[in-house]
Amino acid sequence: MKRTFRYIVLIFAVGMMFFSGHKLWVIYTEYAEGERVYDDYANRFVTDTVGVEAAKAEIIDIDFAALLAENKDIVGWIYCEGTPINYPVVQANDNNYYLRRLLDGTYNIAGTIFMDYRNSADLTDLNTIIYGHNMRNGTMFGSLANYLQQDYYEEHPVIYYLTPRQSYEIQLAAGFVTEAWSNIYSIPQTRAEQNELLQEIASKSRFKANICLEEGDKIVTLSTCAHDFDGARYVVIGKVIKPQP
Repeated sequence: MKRTFRYIVLIFAVGMMFFSGHKLWVIYTEYAEGERVYDDYANRFVTDTVGVEAAKAEIIDIDFAALLAENKDIVGWIYCEGTPINYPVVQANDNNYYLRRLLDGTYNIAGTIFMDYRNSADLTDLNTIIYGHNMRNGTMFGSLANYLQQDYYEEHPVIYYLTPRQSYEIQLAAGFVTEAWSNIYSIPQTRAEQNELLQEIASKSRFKANICLEEGDKIVTLSTCAHDFDGARYVVIGKVIKPQP
């Protein structure tokens, strides 16, 4: 009887080992496929580096005509020099469609960087929210948590958002861990609502920046999952600066 029990335990353990190995293999292959797809997009559509006089910085140049022919849901491209953030941004009719889909619609745990469906794609809202997964290999928005460190912020204080019509410099002003149901995911419609949101941002930031967020400023909130507690999110918020033509 004891021998039979040991055999059952052994078979169960071997089965769990193979199951875990299979799950790890699936995760690895999906990570690799996600990286391959986005590297391919960057290689094909990031065509040059151009100077933007008003922003006083170098940003990438995107072939949006060819890019939009691939996927009409693409509304822009987000880029942060010296980091993995160099991706197209999509917008669907809800915040679920691209959560586990690549740009071609295939299932992948990496998903796609996407803008909140409630936002205007041209960053004219008082708070534009862009989501991305916190991937273990640092891709997508996996590097956002690095902004918990002051040194990392000082090395990467600016993110760029490019669209077919306009390029924007986003000067980062704050970063912190919050709840998935936080007020940071609201889109203010009144001055009072905006002031409440800006006060919350100023009080929580984990890094210090010489960027003052004021009434009327357009901000961008970059959001990814955190592991501090159930429902934790890490957000990085920046002030939108639109270069002059």
